[in-house]
Amino acid sequence: MSCERYWREGIVLVERGLDDPHRDGCEDCRRAHASRQELIEALPLIGAGKTGDANWQAKVWQRIDGARGHAPWRWRWQLAGALAVACVFALWLGLGRVPSGEVSPRGELMSEIQIIPAGASMRSVGSDAHVDDRMRFTVSETSDVWIYRDDIPVVRCRARQVSEGCTPDAHGMIVDVPLPRLGKYTVIVTAAPVPWPPRAGLDADRGALVRAGASYREETVHVR
Repeated sequence: MSCERYWREGIVLVERGLDDPHRDGCEDCRRAHASRQELIEALPLIGAGKTGDANWQAKVWQRIDGARGHAPWRWRWQLAGALAVACVFALWLGLGRVPSGEVSPRGELMSEIQIIPAGASMRSVGSDAHVDDRMRFTVSETSDVWIYRDDIPVVRCRARQVSEGCTPDAHGMIVDVPLPRLGKYTVIVTAAPVPWPPRAGLDADRGALVRAGASYREETVHVR
């Protein structure tokens, strides 16, 4: 009889970043954990490079007309109305994404990025910095933070977890990271925790978020 403890208890420990001594000695649980990791790593690749059919709507109407013959126009208008409602609902779901450059006060998804010059305590708000400056901002308590330098992931902070450059507080999390090299630093802050890690590069990781319907905010800092 196979052990199913991993799916009942072990996965909770993994999500919390805690050790699972049972899994070390259980082959079934190790196998289940490996399968989960493979699934998480494959999620960002789903649909990569695929595009939709630009003529899909016309084809749908052709099939509808062919199947129903000379159906009353009233039926078509009813379907069009249902499609409109679906579009409005999809737009409502996407409202959680904050446009780049919009200021978010403390307690929302992300604050303005502050640039702290090397060796100084004064701060400035903007998107330009110099080598060895620091970048500081705050995020909500449910946000993951991904930071890329020239499209390569360099920092990952999980929501409500202490990690290098990220410190949880009573309101969410403070992000304070150095800018040691020239380049373009891209910050992605998600509205909710994301189960897979950033590893495929900025474009692929951003595409995975879009395909998953995740809400996020994106900002850029140039180190010159």
